[in-house]
Amino acid sequence: MASISSLKQALRQEPEKIISSPEQPLLDREYKAGFEVMVQGFESTTYQHSIIPYLSHLFGPGLGDSFKTVNSMGLFDAEMYLGGHGCGKTSSFKRCLFLKDIGAKKIAEVLLWAIQTRPLSLFFLRLLQGGGAVPDVETEATAFGRRDWDFSCVITGTWSKEQDESRTAHDSVQWVYKAVETLLPLSSGIYSADLGPDPRDLKLATKSFGSNLSRLAHLNRRFNPYNMLACTCSLPKVLITRKIIFLVTGYHGAGKDYCANIWCQVFSSLKRRLTVRVVSISDSTKREYATATGADLNRLLSDRAYKELHRTALSEHYRYQKRQRPQLPEEHFLSVVHGAIDADVLFVTGVRDKTPVAAFSHLVPASQLLEIRVEASVQTRQSRRGHGDMAMDGEYICKKQDDLKPSDDCPSLVFNNDQSEKGAVEKFARLRLLPFVHEDLRRLSSIVDRVSDFPRQGIEFRHLLGISQQAGGLGLCSTLLQTHFVGDWTEVSVIVCCEAGGFVFASSLASRVDVPLALIRKAGRLHQATTSVVKLSSYISGLGLGEAEKEPIEIEKDVILKDRAVVVVDGVLSTGKSLCAVLDLLVQAGVSSNRVSVMVVAELPVYRGREMLRIRGFGSVRIQSLLVLDGT
Repeated sequence: MASISSLKQALRQEPEKIISSPEQPLLDREYKAGFEVMVQGFESTTYQHSIIPYLSHLFGPGLGDSFKTVNSMGLFDAEMYLGGHGCGKTSSFKRCLFLKDIGAKKIAEVLLWAIQTRPLSLFFLRLLQGGGAVPDVETEATAFGRRDWDFSCVITGTWSKEQDESRTAHDSVQWVYKAVETLLPLSSGIYSADLGPDPRDLKLATKSFGSNLSRLAHLNRRFNPYNMLACTCSLPKVLITRKIIFLVTGYHGAGKDYCANIWCQVFSSLKRRLTVRVVSISDSTKREYATATGADLNRLLSDRAYKELHRTALSEHYRYQKRQRPQLPEEHFLSVVHGAIDADVLFVTGVRDKTPVAAFSHLVPASQLLEIRVEASVQTRQSRRGHGDMAMDGEYICKKQDDLKPSDDCPSLVFNNDQSEKGAVEKFARLRLLPFVHEDLRRLSSIVDRVSDFPRQGIEFRHLLGISQQAGGLGLCSTLLQTHFVGDWTEVSVIVCCEAGGFVFASSLASRVDVPLALIRKAGRLHQATTSVVKLSSYISGLGLGEAEKEPIEIEKDVILKDRAVVVVDGVLSTGKSLCAVLDLLVQAGVSSNRVSVMVVAELPVYRGREMLRIRGFGSVRIQSLLVLDGT
């Protein structure tokens, strides 16, 4: 026999796995009201000082001191007993969460609540330490994307086999789901292997894979089109629904929420009925902050003055959470997208990342992701916020001198909101935002043929060059490239393109806007003096079409004017390798990268081409794509 005190002492033993369990099988009277808490660890931890004291007073007469301490050899026998193998046939239902701060008072309180609301059947909670190697594997290396946790918490309801389909079984399942739902906001995710086709598991599935969820949903759609794995963890089908997602960024006080709500009204007023929503990505941080500190969540979400009082602490809390959970921005982004599954157009405010399109576009490969940066002068922002020298910004820290180093990325669009005039905000939406839902883009998308299993098995080929083979296709594409360009064509000195797709689309566009065309060719095909670089193998060559792994490309000297605006036109952006080579070539020719814009007909975000460009130092290059294609 062991008391609670001796159990706590035993938990400090590092070499052994520890479990608490009744010494004898439960009697019938104990079975009906019984419960079991199992704690298993590998090293000295802090939870014994928080979890066990909270639980100790709940053990009833005859159970409070009926514990024995066992090592790993005794663990098997104990689990055999708890699973019903040692004392008759039983059925059970379980779900497993991952916990980070096991010693947090809030977690102990939820576990206590779960015990106090238990049904009239046997249940047990098991806290299993994962070990320090869990986060050593990169999040995207495997499907198991939840690696920021220390303990798993298995919540299990058990009943005798004779009670299957009874009220007792139903209540046990309901209790497990309720306990998991209550503990979910405090957890780091859900263990996916337990999940099944139950609709209640669909929400849990979105918490199972972290930033890998979109990728897995795509793979499931591609390799399991007939849902042959219907009884396994459900992957939300809504992830493949195309959306237009505008990330509204800028300094605090620039008027991001004000503009986003007006833009939402403009889209909602269209004759074409669209579901449009505005959401704040920072709401997730506010909820976590309120849970951790006891702050009033409702006031954080709706009371501007109250939020200002907590702004510094909120930002510190977010930075701390991000250090603990590096994938936090991706998790918050996916959370707001999944929460707006019905939206055709989504405006997301409160984004903290300085390169959000490059960071998040691969997570929603079927949707078009754009950044709108709202700008306003320091004086205007301080006036709106009612601050003097300094204030904590939702995205950056804004100082009086406004001397922070700006982000090196180039947003999709920029709106100057110094005057806060509703008419100007509405005009910007009509001129710059509504074209993204224009019927002409849908027409262009409809004439891009899909060819399955080409050039090899498992590849879905998009025949972009086929646009020129459709009546009116090339003219439609050229018109869209011309009208979607956010710059001024009269200031563009030359359009640059690389064979082969670029030649087709760029030549038609150059003729339409009356701008000279500069061709990038493979080495040896230009007779005049050239500038050249080595290009790595492209996405196409990676598909096994026989292109060389490396090849030099070149452009004629003197066709590019130094320090003049240049537009690069290409068919597709995938990995970004070819585009990086083109940009390297232009830099060698004397063109600054911040004077270059890129326009492509289609983009495959899953290959993270924008991130490649950012890593290679081309984050200041504005990239525009007419179409976004999911998959390969």
